Amino acid sequence: MKLWLRVWAEKELSEIEKHLLVIGDAKGDCGQCKELGLDYKTVKECPHCHTTFSYVTSRRFGTHPGERFQIVRRLGELRKDLTWVDYEDYKTLTGRQKARDFFSG
Repeated sequence: MKLWLRVWAEKELSEIEKHLLVIGDAKGDCGQCKELGLDYKTVKECPHCHTTFSYVTSRRFGTHPGERFQIVRRLGELRKDLTWVDYEDYKTLTGRQKARDFFSG
């Protein structure tokens, strides 16, 4: 029997940022160019910057943590081509990176 299970993996943050589809309540956004209003159920690449999507996360993970696995299960069936990223981890790590870049530049 297959189940959804969170797995940790070491990845380059810049690689995830470049290929991330961020899902909101009704539509998705491109993590690379911030293009809004993407149909996350079907979009394979950003129509604006032509980035191909490899990763996906949902803002609802932070606001509705109890629904996390239901969201992944439901949308994971539609988008088996995408790897799920935890939204809170992503926001924390990108925030740290922006702070490092700001203070080192």
